Amino acid sequence: MNSDDRRRDEFVRDAARMYDEMMGRVGPETGDKFDDIERQARESGQTFIRALLEGRLAAEAEVDAAGIVECPECGRPMRRPKKPLDRNLETASGQVRYDRRHAICDCCQSSFSPSGPPTEDSA
Repeated sequence: MNSDDRRRDEFVRDAARMYDEMMGRVGPETGDKFDDIERQARESGQTFIRALLEGRLAAEAEVDAAGIVECPECGRPMRRPKKPLDRNLETASGQVRYDRRHAICDCCQSSFSPSGPPTEDSA
């Protein structure tokens, strides 16, 4: 099983669990008002969005790690630091963690994240 299948299986398992939690509360005995149901659905949706974003960023980092990156400023090959930078992005659905695979140009000192915009820090 490749990593994409593993991520997909985890996502589907989490989706099924959230569905079961949502549908397991059906009935007047729960006392849930529509606002409660909507809040639970919104929170589940935000969880899905974060999981999709984290999965996509992880997949991009895996593909990106193998490729050679050319500097967007001068066109020369860029070097990669040995470890990716651990980053947190604030999104509309909450915080998303990812390993940012960046590259540094020793020629013009540009720092660049191939799956994102150039960055200020070059360390």
